[in-house]
Parts: sequence; structure tokens; C-alpha cells
Amino acid sequence: MKISDKIALSYTSVIVGIIAVIAIVFYIVATLWLNNLTQSYLPEGGIAMPEESRGYEKIIIYGNQIKQTIGWMLCALVAVSSILIYWAGKHYSARMIERINTSYQSEKAFVRSASHELNNPLTAIRGECEITLLKERNPVEYQIALNRILDETKRIIRLMKHLLFLSRGDEDILQNTVEPIFIAEFLRQFEQSRVGYSPDRFSFVVNANPQLLKIAIENILSNALKYSDDKQVYIRLRMNVLEIEDRGIGIPVDELEYVFQPFFRGSNTRGYAGHGIGLSLSLRILNAYGAEITICSEPDKGTRVTIIFP
Repeated sequence: MKISDKIALSYTSVIVGIIAVIAIVFYIVATLWLNNLTQSYLPEGGIAMPEESRGYEKIIIYGNQIKQTIGWMLCALVAVSSILIYWAGKHYSARMIERINTSYQSEKAFVRSASHELNNPLTAIRGECEITLLKERNPVEYQIALNRILDETKRIIRLMKHLLFLSRGDEDILQNTVEPIFIAEFLRQFEQSRVGYSPDRFSFVVNANPQLLKIAIENILSNALKYSDDKQVYIRLRMNVLEIEDRGIGIPVDELEYVFQPFFRGSNTRGYAGHGIGLSLSLRILNAYGAEITICSEPDKGTRVTIIFP
């Protein structure tokens, strides 16, 4: 027997048991009430004339028929309830098991991808150490090797920080210090030669942690700059809507729905460095503060990320 059937049977037995108890209590109460009602038609002393006796017999017959009708109706109610509850329980348990299985598979994929991403810099460090130790080298060569090891170590540390942050829930994120942020002024820190910023005169305020909000926007902006090569990137703010647009390689249409998944990288990004964590990290932070994020993209034409603050 499937586990969904077992769950449905257990759920059905409990609920139908409760309904059956209620039905039995109702039947007993209704029977007692009908008996009392029937007794109320008896003449005082229990002695009745023949005509009255025939009327009383009819009352008793009608009372018994009503009892039987109530009994059959309650039995039908329990039977129909059993079928409906079993069907609903099976449907619900199947959906629940599917969601658990999907979460489990997603967690397995996450662990597998994280292991792969962590293995790459560790392998590079090990290889660099082994090559360096093959023979005596001059100080400059040792310094170059140590710098390479340092870069890979920083890569591991950055990746671990992102992974730890992704493992945190929204409540943990919201526990960080929140303060009012004038978003128009806040975005000026991202201005540079390749980033054009068009602010809004409206002083819109966002309640968030400045460091976390900076990480969220910086990840999106760094992707736009990376995948645009030397082209310009634009930041536009209108009221509570922030847009970050580039003229880069874009995202294939059939891959747009996966861009926020950890470690996902587009099929056209093989020549670019990265882990595929930035967007998922930005989504986690922005959603925690009630903001919505959407992506509109077209291959070889560019990408526009829209953030709507609450």
C-alpha cells in the first residue's frame, strides 16, 4: 500500500470516527425526544378508548418510521463522509508527499552543487601547493603562488558566507538592525563610469538593513556589469520601483524561471566566472523586506530587473 493511502486511511478513520460518535449521540437524543413526544400523547393513567388506541398506534408507527429514517440518514451521512474524506485525504497526502519529495530533491541538488562549488577552489589550492612544492623556487614565484592560494581562499570564504546566509530564514534576516533608508540617496553609492543613475525626486523610504540591502542590489548590478562586457548599465528609480537594465547577453527564455534557484547558471554564461548564488541571495533579502523582484530578458539584447518596494 502506498504511503499516501496509509495517510488517507488514518486521516479518514479519525475524522469518520468523530462523525460516527456525533451521529450516534444525535440518534440517541433524537430517539429519546421522539419517545417522550410519543408518551405525551398517552391519556392519563395509560387507559385509552379504542379510537384513541388506534390513533396512538399510528403515532407509535410514525415515530418508529422517523427513527428508522433518521438512522438510515445518519448511516448514509457517515458512509458518504468516509468516501469524501478518504478522497480528500488521499489527494492532500499525495500533494504533501510530492512537496516533501520536491523539497528533498531540491535539497539534494543544493548540497551536490554546493559540494561541487566548494571542491573547485579546494582542488585549485591543492594543485597550486603541489606544483609549488615540486622544486625550489625564488621568492617572486612563491609570492605568485601564495596570491593564487589567497584568491581561492577568499572565494571559498565568500561562497561559505553566501551559503550560510541562504540557509537562514526570513525571521533571522529581519532580526538584523532595520532603519529608514532614503532609497534615492542610497543608490548613489553604485554610480560609476559604466553605471548611469536616474533618480526620482520623490523621497521614497525603505525600512531595511543597509548592509543587506546593499548586498541584494550589488549582486544584481554586478551581474548586469559582468554580462554586459563594456556596455553601459542603467539604474532607474520611480517612486517605489527600481529598475536595473543592461544591454548584455540576456537570458534564454526557457531558463528565466530558474534564474533565482541557487547555483543555476544560464547556458550562455560558460565564459563568465560565478557561482550562481547572487540572484537567489538578492531574492531572499528583498522578499524578507516585502519587496517583489521580476526579470525581463531577451538573448543578445539585455536584461531588466525590476524591484518593487512595499
